[in-house]
Amino acid sequence: MRNVVIVDGFRTPFCKEGTEFRETDADVLGAWVVREMIQRCHRWNLPLDAIDCVLGSNVATPMHAVNPTRVAAVTGGLPLTIPADTVAGKNCGSGVTALYYAGLRIRSGDADTVLVIGMEAMSRIPVVYHKHVADLLLQYGKARTLRERIAGTAALLPKLLNLTRYPPQVGLLLGLTDPMCDLIMGLTAENIAKDPMLGISRLEQDDYAVRSHTRAAAAWDQGLFADEVVPMYVPELSSYVERDNGIRTDAGQATFADMKPVFDRRHGSVTPANASQITDAAAAVLLMEEEKAKAFGLPILGYVREYADFGYEPSCMGLAPVGAIAKLLSKTGLALKDCSLFEINEAFASVVLGISRILDSPSLMERKFGRYGLTGRLGEIPPDDLNPHGGAIALGHPVGVSGLRLALTALFELKRRSAERALISACVGGGQGVAMILERT
Repeated sequence: MRNVVIVDGFRTPFCKEGTEFRETDADVLGAWVVREMIQRCHRWNLPLDAIDCVLGSNVATPMHAVNPTRVAAVTGGLPLTIPADTVAGKNCGSGVTALYYAGLRIRSGDADTVLVIGMEAMSRIPVVYHKHVADLLLQYGKARTLRERIAGTAALLPKLLNLTRYPPQVGLLLGLTDPMCDLIMGLTAENIAKDPMLGISRLEQDDYAVRSHTRAAAAWDQGLFADEVVPMYVPELSSYVERDNGIRTDAGQATFADMKPVFDRRHGSVTPANASQITDAAAAVLLMEEEKAKAFGLPILGYVREYADFGYEPSCMGLAPVGAIAKLLSKTGLALKDCSLFEINEAFASVVLGISRILDSPSLMERKFGRYGLTGRLGEIPPDDLNPHGGAIALGHPVGVSGLRLALTALFELKRRSAERALISACVGGGQGVAMILERT
């Protein structure tokens, strides 16, 4: 079978919603990383027409660019002849799934080289007007005479200003609310935190969040993100954005203890401090068939190996990676101890804590996943091998980009450690989990 290698990859800085990238649409973020990859191709003397296709991951699809990958590819400078598709429906797992789909095309012989990009502009998710207000706005837009405009204004203004009866809806909140269980993602994290079988305290969640920020800050201070992050020029600021802006250098129990629960204000323990940040960013990864990469004399950062996904209860979607990891290990014949590194997306601290506890407990595995045919302890993830440089709690979680970020962070860390294998995983809104094995050799 043809081997799939990652030649290179990088991401922009991760910027909190409403900050440096607030005026930048997803396709523009994507075009930036496309242009950066094109420059690298020129340095490698790799013809652009060697790229067979572009696959993108993006969840909050821009209204003006329903296939943002195609828009980003063309406006970023790739030839019009290179086709492009967007993976959107896998939500937070879209980036990992896009890598998998790209690998499938290469393994099958359908393609030799695939550029995968991720882009997410969560600051740009629109507000949605009430249907009655939207209808009147459309009618007003069709007015042709002064009389029609006056009549349209008279009908529109009372409803437009009556926010109690005709409230606009924040698109971001709609997107983060599961229609199957009618819970916003934070409440699914609360379900995990409140589960007496898991026994996850507020203190433990805050401790984990402090760990994420502390490790991410240390990684930047030590220059460990230098290969992973490329600065991005923002015309509105007339300057470059060079590093992630959500990391808190003041992170500590004393600081986070004052944070109030935001999803269940009376009885909850999930706060803005122990949850992932809403973020804007983009990333790019170039995949090739191994022999072709060697023929071009290109570097090999790592190998894309196996992938698994798993369906679980939407109301506890954060635990679904346990099923995906179990399925992946069964598929590959590997054990957790065969992996040197684990990047598990920090959607919420309760999610990572819950996953870790179930993997290491035969009784919890039986209770939570026995009905799915999964039993038995899978093992402990050593703390120093789990998200060693922080994760989404400190860095942010641009949903269409996070999967690529997990892969890049893992591969660069494997290189630093001279280690062989990493496992990456993410929970997915809607009750799914994804997992993938990456290797250096």
